[in-house]
Amino acid sequence: MKIKSLLLLAVIFYSFSAFAQSGELKKGVASYKKFNDVKQIGTPALGMKDLEAAKTSLEKASLNDKTSNLSETWTYLALVYSDYALLDKTPAAEEYKQKAVDAIAKAKAAEGSAEQAQNLAAASSGLAEVELTAGVAAFEAKDFAAAYQSFNKGLEYLPGDTLFSYYAGLAAINAKDYPNAIEKYKVLLGHDDFSTLPQIYLDLSRLYMMSQDTVSAIKYAEEGSAKFSDDQQLATQNIELNLQAGNGEKVISSIAGQIEKNPSDARLQYYYGIALSSNDDLKAAKDAYIKAVELDPTFADAYVNLGVMLLDQGITVFREASKLPATQQKEYNEHAKEGNALIEEAYPYLEKATEVAPTHAIAWQNLKTYYQLKENAEKVAEIEEKIKAL
Repeated sequence: MKIKSLLLLAVIFYSFSAFAQSGELKKGVASYKKFNDVKQIGTPALGMKDLEAAKTSLEKASLNDKTSNLSETWTYLALVYSDYALLDKTPAAEEYKQKAVDAIAKAKAAEGSAEQAQNLAAASSGLAEVELTAGVAAFEAKDFAAAYQSFNKGLEYLPGDTLFSYYAGLAAINAKDYPNAIEKYKVLLGHDDFSTLPQIYLDLSRLYMMSQDTVSAIKYAEEGSAKFSDDQQLATQNIELNLQAGNGEKVISSIAGQIEKNPSDARLQYYYGIALSSNDDLKAAKDAYIKAVELDPTFADAYVNLGVMLLDQGITVFREASKLPATQQKEYNEHAKEGNALIEEAYPYLEKATEVAPTHAIAWQNLKTYYQLKENAEKVAEIEEKIKAL
């Protein structure tokens, strides 16, 4: 009877012990939920006693054989540690962050992890918030490399998150880390609902230009302008890059479309002149340049391009005339007259360019060419001195 009583006592004690440890888990969960309720209304400091109680109970549960293999134990510990990592302003915050990471790993490997999926996601979000706070602080302190590291770390907890991808890309741009900026911004292209997607296309194009990858810069400018046809910045980027690359004929219709939307934009008329000229439509190009300077009488580059185009046409006519045999003097004279008329037509535009932009070296260089053709050595020498002074 005595032995039976002892055995019974042992069973009762064991059951009580298991209940006690299971009770620690329940107490920990209950305490954390109380803290979380206060946290949700924006006053987590008022719930710190409950958070501490949750930590104490859950750490006890994590050491007991009956509850240490449960995902619930480690999930709630991860929640507790991630909140400490966010709220603790001492060096201990880093330790809590690592404890939360370890607890998440154990929770995922333990029994019942599927039922804890939502809470595990909340724990990961808590750790992401820690990195967001650190990243914003570093960004405001202009430590852009550290900001990038924090935002990029946040993506480990929230893979593919658009906010962290955007912030990481922005920090990388400011750190002049263009490859990582490009990588992060390209992630955003798959999210049509991202509010500033047109700007992302524009920035990607610019980033590739700064990385000296003109082909990719044009690619994203074209994609962006096609997708967001009303975005003038993207349209302009696409036009400018193609003109710089010598692809003027590709963007003639794009420029014409932009001119319809913005008829008073002198720069668009200027771009139109460049594109039409590259397509050998010189008459239409001349009209576009004239329209540009009518809209903006101080537009030096438009004056220069118009003058140079007429100058080149005149020179071309003279070259053709020089190929004529001596027996075709009449034809030569007609060509010479036409060529000279074009050169004279160019003169006022070339001169005007130097007036509106006295430091425009290219304008002076082309005006010098005019005087060389006119064999005016005095003027040539005078302009050469001006160019030297510049």
